[in-house]
Amino acid sequence: MSFLRNPHKGWENEHLALFLLSRISFVSNPVTVADDAGSDFFCTLFEVGKGDVLFPRSSFAIQIKSSKDKIDATGKIEYLEKLELPFLVGVVDQAKLRMSLYSGEYLPILFAHHGIPRDLKLSLEDTSITYDNYCEVRPESKYVLRMPHVLDLEGQEDSDAIVGKGQSLIHLCSRMLQNISSRHNCEYVFRLGDERVAIFAGPGSAQTFRNNFYYRLAEVFYNYEWLYRSNPDRFNLTEYHVFERLYHALKSTGQLPHVVSAAYESIRQRLSSDAQHI
Repeated sequence: MSFLRNPHKGWENEHLALFLLSRISFVSNPVTVADDAGSDFFCTLFEVGKGDVLFPRSSFAIQIKSSKDKIDATGKIEYLEKLELPFLVGVVDQAKLRMSLYSGEYLPILFAHHGIPRDLKLSLEDTSITYDNYCEVRPESKYVLRMPHVLDLEGQEDSDAIVGKGQSLIHLCSRMLQNISSRHNCEYVFRLGDERVAIFAGPGSAQTFRNNFYYRLAEVFYNYEWLYRSNPDRFNLTEYHVFERLYHALKSTGQLPHVVSAAYESIRQRLSSDAQHI
Protein backbone atom coordinates (compact mmCIF):
# COMPACT_ATOMS: atom_id res chain seq x y z
CA MET A 1 0.00 0.00 0.00
CA SER A 2 1.30 3.49 -0.88
CA PHE A 3 0.44 6.92 0.57
CA LEU A 4 0.43 10.47 -0.77
CA ARG A 5 3.00 12.77 0.85
CA ASN A 6 0.89 15.96 1.23
CA PRO A 7 -2.00 14.40 3.18
CA HIS A 8 0.51 12.63 5.40
CA LYS A 9 2.32 15.91 6.10
CA GLY A 10 -1.01 17.47 7.04
CA TRP A 11 -1.56 14.59 9.44
CA GLU A 12 1.87 15.25 10.97
CA ASN A 13 1.08 18.97 11.37
CA GLU A 14 -2.20 18.21 13.12
CA HIS A 15 -0.49 15.83 15.55
CA LEU A 16 2.23 18.35 16.36
CA ALA A 17 -0.48 20.96 16.89
CA LEU A 18 -2.36 18.53 19.13
CA PHE A 19 0.74 18.01 21.27
CA LEU A 20 1.43 21.75 21.62
CA LEU A 21 -2.20 22.60 22.36
CA SER A 22 -2.49 19.80 24.93
CA ARG A 23 0.15 21.56 27.05
CA ILE A 24 -2.27 24.43 27.73
CA SER A 25 -5.73 22.98 27.08
CA PHE A 26 -8.05 20.01 26.91
CA VAL A 27 -8.34 19.21 23.19
CA SER A 28 -11.13 17.54 21.26
CA ASN A 29 -11.05 16.64 17.58
CA PRO A 30 -14.33 16.86 15.60
CA VAL A 31 -15.27 13.67 13.80
CA THR A 32 -13.69 13.79 10.34
CA VAL A 33 -16.30 13.96 7.59
CA ALA A 34 -16.18 14.41 3.84
CA ASP A 35 -16.26 18.21 4.05
CA ASP A 36 -14.18 20.47 6.26
CA ALA A 37 -16.24 21.78 9.19
CA GLY A 38 -14.02 24.85 9.57
CA SER A 39 -12.08 23.91 12.73
CA ASP A 40 -9.59 21.13 13.32
CA PHE A 41 -9.74 21.22 17.13
CA PHE A 42 -11.90 22.57 19.92
CA CYS A 43 -9.83 23.48 22.96
CA THR A 44 -10.66 24.35 26.55
CA LEU A 45 -7.82 26.22 28.23
CA PHE A 46 -6.95 25.09 31.73
CA GLU A 47 -5.51 26.77 34.79
CA VAL A 48 -3.19 24.86 37.12
CA GLY A 49 -4.39 24.93 40.74
CA LYS A 50 -3.05 23.55 43.99
CA GLY A 51 -1.88 19.98 43.75
CA ASP A 52 -1.52 20.38 39.97
CA VAL A 53 -5.28 20.16 39.55
CA LEU A 54 -6.37 21.45 36.12
CA PHE A 55 -9.37 23.79 36.11
CA PRO A 56 -11.15 24.36 32.75
CA ARG A 57 -11.48 27.98 31.65
CA SER A 58 -12.23 29.59 28.27
CA SER A 59 -12.68 27.56 25.08
CA PHE A 60 -11.80 28.26 21.47
CA ALA A 61 -11.92 26.70 18.00
CA ILE A 62 -8.75 26.48 15.92
CA GLN A 63 -7.86 25.67 12.34
CA ILE A 64 -4.39 24.29 11.63
CA LYS A 65 -2.34 25.44 8.64
CA SER A 66 1.15 24.70 7.35
CA SER A 67 1.83 28.20 5.98
CA LYS A 68 0.85 31.85 6.49
CA ASP A 69 -0.71 32.08 3.04
CA LYS A 70 -3.95 34.04 2.90
CA ILE A 71 -6.94 31.82 3.68
CA ASP A 72 -10.03 31.84 1.48
CA ALA A 73 -12.86 31.66 4.04
CA THR A 74 -15.71 32.45 1.65
CA GLY A 75 -17.08 28.92 1.98
CA LYS A 76 -16.92 29.19 5.78
CA ILE A 77 -18.66 32.56 6.24
CA GLU A 78 -21.84 31.04 7.67
CA TYR A 79 -19.79 28.81 9.99
CA LEU A 80 -17.72 31.73 11.28
CA GLU A 81 -20.75 34.01 11.59
CA LYS A 82 -22.66 31.50 13.73
CA LEU A 83 -19.66 30.26 15.74
CA GLU A 84 -20.06 31.21 19.40
CA LEU A 85 -16.46 30.44 20.32
CA PRO A 86 -13.27 32.44 19.76
CA PHE A 87 -11.67 31.40 16.48
CA LEU A 88 -7.89 31.02 16.07
CA VAL A 89 -5.60 29.85 13.29
CA GLY A 90 -2.42 27.93 14.12
CA VAL A 91 0.50 27.79 11.67
CA VAL A 92 2.76 24.80 12.32
CA ASP A 93 6.53 24.82 11.75
CA GLN A 94 7.65 21.20 12.04
CA ALA A 95 11.37 21.99 11.80
CA LYS A 96 11.20 24.30 14.82
CA LEU A 97 8.55 22.28 16.71
CA ARG A 98 6.54 25.49 16.90
CA MET A 99 3.03 26.72 16.19
CA SER A 100 2.18 30.39 15.74
CA LEU A 101 -1.33 31.41 16.82
CA TYR A 102 -3.37 34.12 15.09
CA SER A 103 -6.54 35.60 16.52
CA GLY A 104 -9.93 36.00 14.86
CA GLU A 105 -10.92 38.56 17.50
CA TYR A 106 -12.22 41.00 14.89
CA LEU A 107 -14.71 38.54 13.35
CA PRO A 108 -17.74 39.62 15.43
CA ILE A 109 -16.78 43.27 14.84
CA LEU A 110 -16.58 42.66 11.08
CA PHE A 111 -20.04 41.05 10.99
CA ALA A 112 -21.57 43.78 13.18
CA HIS A 113 -19.85 46.62 11.32
CA HIS A 114 -20.20 45.48 7.71
CA GLY A 115 -22.82 42.72 7.71
CA ILE A 116 -22.30 39.34 6.05
CA PRO A 117 -19.72 39.59 3.25
CA ARG A 118 -20.02 37.83 -0.09
CA ASP A 119 -16.31 37.07 -0.16
CA LEU A 120 -13.96 36.76 2.83
CA LYS A 121 -10.25 36.15 3.09
CA LEU A 122 -8.21 35.82 6.29
CA SER A 123 -4.77 37.40 6.39
CA LEU A 124 -2.37 36.22 9.10
CA GLU A 125 -0.42 39.27 10.27
CA ASP A 126 2.71 39.60 12.40
CA THR A 127 2.41 43.39 12.63
CA SER A 128 0.14 45.30 15.02
CA ILE A 129 -3.55 45.23 14.15
CA THR A 130 -6.05 47.70 15.61
CA TYR A 131 -9.67 48.70 15.05
CA ASP A 132 -8.39 51.28 12.55
CA ASN A 133 -6.89 48.69 10.18
CA TYR A 134 -8.48 45.34 11.09
CA CYS A 135 -9.97 44.76 7.65
CA GLU A 136 -9.56 45.69 4.01
CA VAL A 137 -12.79 46.54 2.23
CA ARG A 138 -12.96 45.76 -1.48
CA PRO A 139 -15.75 46.35 -4.03
CA GLU A 140 -18.76 44.04 -4.25
CA SER A 141 -18.81 43.15 -0.54
CA LYS A 142 -15.39 41.52 -0.55
CA TYR A 143 -13.32 41.73 2.63
CA VAL A 144 -9.91 40.76 3.91
CA LEU A 145 -9.91 40.28 7.69
CA ARG A 146 -6.51 40.73 9.34
CA MET A 147 -5.80 38.23 12.11
CA PRO A 148 -3.12 39.48 14.54
CA HIS A 149 -0.34 37.23 15.81
CA VAL A 150 -0.94 36.29 19.44
CA LEU A 151 1.94 34.06 20.54
CA ASP A 152 4.00 30.99 19.64
CA LEU A 153 3.75 27.58 21.30
CA GLU A 154 7.07 25.74 21.25
CA GLY A 155 7.88 22.14 22.05
CA GLN A 156 11.01 23.00 24.05
CA GLU A 157 9.37 25.50 26.43
CA ASP A 158 9.47 24.90 30.17
CA SER A 159 6.31 24.64 32.27
CA ASP A 160 6.46 28.24 33.57
CA ALA A 161 6.55 29.65 30.05
CA ILE A 162 3.66 27.42 29.00
CA VAL A 163 1.57 28.48 32.02
CA GLY A 164 2.19 32.13 31.18
CA LYS A 165 1.07 31.65 27.58
CA GLY A 166 -1.99 29.75 28.73
CA GLN A 167 -2.93 32.70 30.95
CA SER A 168 -2.46 35.11 28.04
CA LEU A 169 -4.84 33.04 25.93
CA ILE A 170 -7.37 32.87 28.76
CA HIS A 171 -7.46 36.68 28.92
CA LEU A 172 -7.71 36.96 25.13
CA CYS A 173 -10.49 34.37 24.84
CA SER A 174 -12.45 36.00 27.68
CA ARG A 175 -12.46 39.30 25.79
CA MET A 176 -13.33 37.57 22.53
CA LEU A 177 -16.24 35.77 24.20
CA GLN A 178 -17.55 39.08 25.55
CA ASN A 179 -17.57 40.51 22.03
CA ILE A 180 -19.20 37.43 20.53
CA SER A 181 -21.89 37.57 23.23
CA SER A 182 -22.33 41.30 22.69
CA ARG A 183 -23.08 40.77 19.02
CA HIS A 184 -25.39 37.79 19.52
CA ASN A 185 -27.22 39.66 22.31
CA CYS A 186 -27.64 42.68 20.01
CA GLU A 187 -25.70 45.02 22.30
CA TYR A 188 -23.04 46.15 19.78
CA VAL A 189 -20.48 47.26 22.35
CA PHE A 190 -17.07 45.72 21.65
CA ARG A 191 -13.95 45.77 23.82
CA LEU A 192 -10.75 46.08 21.82
CA GLY A 193 -7.28 44.82 22.59
CA ASP A 194 -5.87 48.36 22.81
CA GLU A 195 -8.24 49.22 25.71
CA ARG A 196 -10.61 51.11 23.42
CA VAL A 197 -14.32 50.38 22.99
CA ALA A 198 -16.16 50.27 19.66
CA ILE A 199 -19.89 51.02 19.70
CA PHE A 200 -22.02 50.56 16.59
CA ALA A 201 -25.32 52.22 15.75
CA GLY A 202 -27.50 51.11 12.86
CA PRO A 203 -30.65 49.19 11.90
CA GLY A 204 -29.88 46.37 14.35
CA SER A 205 -28.79 48.50 17.30
CA ALA A 206 -31.68 50.92 16.72
CA GLN A 207 -34.12 48.10 17.52
CA THR A 208 -32.47 47.04 20.76
CA PHE A 209 -30.61 49.95 22.39
CA ARG A 210 -33.57 51.13 24.48
CA ASN A 211 -34.17 47.82 26.23
CA ASN A 212 -30.43 47.34 26.68
CA PHE A 213 -30.30 50.70 28.45
CA TYR A 214 -33.39 50.00 30.55
CA TYR A 215 -31.91 46.75 31.85
CA ARG A 216 -28.71 48.58 32.76
CA LEU A 217 -30.80 51.13 34.65
CA ALA A 218 -32.45 48.31 36.59
CA GLU A 219 -28.96 47.03 37.39
CA VAL A 220 -28.09 50.51 38.70
CA PHE A 221 -30.95 50.51 41.20
CA TYR A 222 -30.27 46.96 42.39
CA ASN A 223 -26.65 47.94 42.97
CA TYR A 224 -27.68 51.08 44.84
CA GLU A 225 -29.77 48.92 47.15
CA TRP A 226 -26.85 46.60 47.75
CA LEU A 227 -24.51 49.53 48.41
CA TYR A 228 -26.98 51.05 50.83
CA ARG A 229 -27.43 47.79 52.75
CA SER A 230 -23.66 47.27 52.87
CA ASN A 231 -22.75 50.72 54.19
CA PRO A 232 -25.60 53.25 54.68
CA ASP A 233 -23.23 55.92 56.00
CA ARG A 234 -21.25 56.02 52.76
CA PHE A 235 -24.23 55.84 50.41
CA ASN A 236 -23.99 58.51 47.68
CA LEU A 237 -27.48 60.00 47.85
CA THR A 238 -26.64 62.81 45.41
CA GLU A 239 -25.62 60.36 42.72
CA TYR A 240 -28.67 58.21 43.41
CA HIS A 241 -30.98 61.21 42.87
CA VAL A 242 -29.44 61.77 39.42
CA PHE A 243 -30.59 58.30 38.34
CA GLU A 244 -33.89 58.72 40.15
CA ARG A 245 -34.66 61.84 38.07
CA LEU A 246 -33.69 59.93 34.93
CA TYR A 247 -36.04 57.13 35.94
CA HIS A 248 -39.00 59.48 36.34
CA ALA A 249 -38.23 61.21 33.03
CA LEU A 250 -38.13 57.86 31.22
CA LYS A 251 -41.23 56.59 33.00
CA SER A 252 -43.19 59.51 31.60
CA THR A 253 -42.65 58.04 28.12
CA GLY A 254 -44.56 54.91 29.15
CA GLN A 255 -41.93 52.55 27.76
CA LEU A 256 -40.11 51.31 30.86
CA PRO A 257 -40.16 47.53 31.42
CA HIS A 258 -41.52 46.32 34.75
CA VAL A 259 -38.08 45.13 35.86
CA VAL A 260 -36.88 48.76 36.02
CA SER A 261 -39.85 49.90 38.09
CA ALA A 262 -39.44 46.95 40.44
CA ALA A 263 -35.76 47.73 40.98
CA TYR A 264 -36.45 51.42 41.59
CA GLU A 265 -39.35 50.77 44.00
CA SER A 266 -37.20 48.37 46.02
CA ILE A 267 -34.47 50.94 46.73
CA ARG A 268 -36.99 53.79 47.10
CA GLN A 269 -38.98 51.92 49.75
CA ARG A 270 -35.84 50.99 51.65
CA LEU A 271 -34.63 54.60 51.73
CA SER A 272 -38.09 55.86 52.67
CA SER A 273 -38.48 53.30 55.47
CA ASP A 274 -35.13 54.14 56.99
CA ALA A 275 -35.83 57.88 56.77
CA GLN A 276 -39.01 57.42 58.80
CA HIS A 277 -37.04 55.76 61.61
CA ILE A 278 -34.40 58.50 61.89
